Amino acid sequence: MATVKYETVIDAMWDQWTKGLQNIAEGNKQVEQWTLKALEQQQTFVTKAVEQFQEVDKHWKLELEELQQKTIENLRKTAGNAIADSYEEWANRANEALNKLQELSINQSKASYSMVKQTQEQYHQLVTQLLEEQKKTREEIQHVSDAYVEQVKTLQKSFAQSVDQYTAVK
Repeated sequence: MATVKYETVIDAMWDQWTKGLQNIAEGNKQVEQWTLKALEQQQTFVTKAVEQFQEVDKHWKLELEELQQKTIENLRKTAGNAIADSYEEWANRANEALNKLQELSINQSKASYSMVKQTQEQYHQLVTQLLEEQKKTREEIQHVSDAYVEQVKTLQKSFAQSVDQYTAVK
């Protein structure tokens, strides 16, 4: 009859339990990394969106000025200076009104983007802080769990040895 090495069985059982906990902890670490990466990508997106918005605004203004200058030149060539001057005066007034509307719109957009960016940065900071606290808690739990497992293993081995002394069949 084969003898059972209870110490080996106890070690194997608790080692597997510990490995399971470590796998869960590694899974949590991976989720944390994915979360931080997603937040960084979100920050990049917001920054690029603001940059693109500003670039489109700049190009729009340049193209509008260019169109007006070409229109005035063509009017001077075809209809004369009086009509060109009249159109230029009208275009300047229209531009003033459009610039005021655009300024209001841009200010609102800038404020919205600024608020989104600030909120996103605060959210990133909060999530980072929570993940750091979760990491500390996970490390503490791991330490306590390891100590607990060692105590249980020692207790079970001690119990197995004390029972082993009284077994009739070996």
